Amino acid sequence: MVRTTYHHGALRQALIDGAREILAEQGHEHFSLNEVARRAGVSTAAPYRHFAGKEELLAAVAEQGYETLRRDLEQVVAAVPEVGARLLSLGGAYVRFAREHPDLFATMFRSRPGSDPVGLESFEILLNAVAEAQQSGVISNRPSPELMARSIWSTLHGLSVLSHRRPYERFGFDVPAEDLAAETLSALLGL
Repeated sequence: MVRTTYHHGALRQALIDGAREILAEQGHEHFSLNEVARRAGVSTAAPYRHFAGKEELLAAVAEQGYETLRRDLEQVVAAVPEVGARLLSLGGAYVRFAREHPDLFATMFRSRPGSDPVGLESFEILLNAVAEAQQSGVISNRPSPELMARSIWSTLHGLSVLSHRRPYERFGFDVPAEDLAAETLSALLGL
């Protein structure tokens, strides 16, 4: 008997990987579930066994991006013992992640329904570093750790977006994005 169906043992991850490839090659404008299914070698109905639709697949891609970012930030925390230097290194790691994974970075910050606890874990790494720096007197204890961490995250995010799109070069910022992040955070935090 000839088999008429195809079983893909790791279809969910194959779909996520295919989505990442398409996003890297073509961006969000040309992204489709049909193309993801084609690349995975499955029927156009197969992705719906794992994802309710395109947005749910993109959310899974974003979740993996946040997990990678979290691991990158955790490596900085483990490698840099001095709290002030750690904050600067966290900034560099964030901007570097955005530079190395621009399409994944863009996917992570697209609006989607639901919450993203993995993304919150990445933010909490920065929040904890800010709180520790404030408690040790390395940086001012004003504003609150939450507001300071949000300000830092926003600054880093803005630098990352500008770095990816390169408009900051038009304004004379000719330093690498990671260096600009360190200089900016140093000035912002008084380090």
